[in-house]
Amino acid sequence: MGKSTLPRRSPRFYKGPPPLQLPKDGFKHPFQESDIDPGPEQGKEHPKTIVELRMCALSNRIREKPNWWEKMQDDAIVEKWRDEALQQTGDDDNPEWELTPGMVNYVLEELQGYADLRDPETGIEARFKRIWKSDGLIPVSLREKLLAAVAPLEGVPDSEKDWHPGSDGLVFDLVHPSLYSVVYGRTMRKGPRSGLKALVAPRFESGDLKFTSERFQWLPSDFLIDGDGKATLASPYINNVHPTQHKELCSVIPEILQRALPMFERVLSDTIRQLLPMRIVTSGGRGFNNEETADCIWEDGMPYPGSSSEEECEEDQEAWLDKHSFKTPDAREHYDGDLKVMGERISLKGRTLQVIVKLANVVLTPEKPDYPGGKWHVEGMRNEQIVSSFIYYYDSENISASILAFRRATSEPYNHEQDDEKCMRVLYDIERELPLVQDVGDVVTKTHRCVAFPNLYQHQVQPFHLEDPTKPGHRKILVFFLVDPTQTIPSATNVPPQQREWVTEAIHSADANSTLAKLPVEILTMISKKIDGTMTCLEAEEYREELMAERTVFVEENDKGYFGYVRTRTSLVLTID
Repeated sequence: MGKSTLPRRSPRFYKGPPPLQLPKDGFKHPFQESDIDPGPEQGKEHPKTIVELRMCALSNRIREKPNWWEKMQDDAIVEKWRDEALQQTGDDDNPEWELTPGMVNYVLEELQGYADLRDPETGIEARFKRIWKSDGLIPVSLREKLLAAVAPLEGVPDSEKDWHPGSDGLVFDLVHPSLYSVVYGRTMRKGPRSGLKALVAPRFESGDLKFTSERFQWLPSDFLIDGDGKATLASPYINNVHPTQHKELCSVIPEILQRALPMFERVLSDTIRQLLPMRIVTSGGRGFNNEETADCIWEDGMPYPGSSSEEECEEDQEAWLDKHSFKTPDAREHYDGDLKVMGERISLKGRTLQVIVKLANVVLTPEKPDYPGGKWHVEGMRNEQIVSSFIYYYDSENISASILAFRRATSEPYNHEQDDEKCMRVLYDIERELPLVQDVGDVVTKTHRCVAFPNLYQHQVQPFHLEDPTKPGHRKILVFFLVDPTQTIPSATNVPPQQREWVTEAIHSADANSTLAKLPVEILTMISKKIDGTMTCLEAEEYREELMAERTVFVEENDKGYFGYVRTRTSLVLTID
């Protein structure tokens, strides 16, 4: 094996950004309207060029390979990657999207930066900006404990299985936050000095009203993170996990959350740090008034339109464009260590975190062999203040590749001349009057893999199917939704369990020497029905239908409001054997 000769450049000298700290006003979120020119203050970045997105896709495909950080040390392997990448075509209609030798070289040099970010102990590594993954985060012994703990939930009679509404019997909800959620006006909350009072809907700034529910909130549990990073359940219960019947699950969830903590820290750090430099710099050209513009603008500058009518102006512009070629930008000459800043991160140790827990299985059968995929969405509404999601794909069998795709809202491209639509199409594949949304990339979600990402990104489960259509198959996930650590919302700490069945069972199992134990069963049942803040399973299911209907409308509004402000399609598929 030959030693790689890829350059090992030291990061260029600079003082660096200030130390990362938790934001005083909370983390950026997608539960807001876009301004006329939305930008980083709303969690939106400038769009990347199509060729930079293809560079990221190439890097991701390489880093999807087993032991890529070792293979990159071998000259022969690196040259094979280089040759295969250069053979990839851009697009028949857009040859400008082909990767140049400089772009491929930059990607290969940048691999060292990603290797330096990788934690060999946990396997945590960066996939795309703000998206992290690990295939070795959860030890085998802990996975086995989880499998054993969820078995009783999976083993209920068919008549008691909770199939997610609208999933056509494909998604088996073991623990889902939409069931027994907070219902404003009905759910009770314990005050610090007073008794139980009904919860009321929160009030946020007016711009967030359409993204705020006046009816429901998912219910998190509080977890205490000590100075060493150990997680302990601080709330009396986890919503929809029976505290006595499912003790093992209540025990294993904090253990897995403890392992997820470093991934949450990395994601949140990425959302507050200064933006990294672009790999493709679109500046340096000259426009109408000789001001600096995007580099794809012609070197001599586009002539100022002299025609009076809009139609004549467009004809003149098209005629000029037909005679001139683009000066498309290339990658920076070398990777200069930009990724190094991603090694610095905030700490969530010594804090109480609010986390919403979800467990769900996709179950495929020969009768129903296909999962159609999901919708583009973010998690929760403004009420939950979710800033990051962590998904542990702990078991799968007999299914095709399962892929999780991501996209982000962007600001408008800068340094571009007005009405320079052709340049916008070539650089970003942006069309006038279409949403400003860009694909980030996708992650293969195989067994044992953990993925963490910010709620600023929409995500979508891609379709998958049975590998062998004659046999059943499944995919099982454990999900943590992290509430903004700088905020506090009603949780299982101050909201008593709403499951009337739990309350009835607790009353019936009272100590034999207690007064309750001496009462007839009929009286005990009547007492449980009179306790404020509880509901039957049927009532909870009816509320869930209302909640899901409300959030279906929210997803549409969020698409238009935050993610709806010049949509791109990207040729990101690059294959590296």
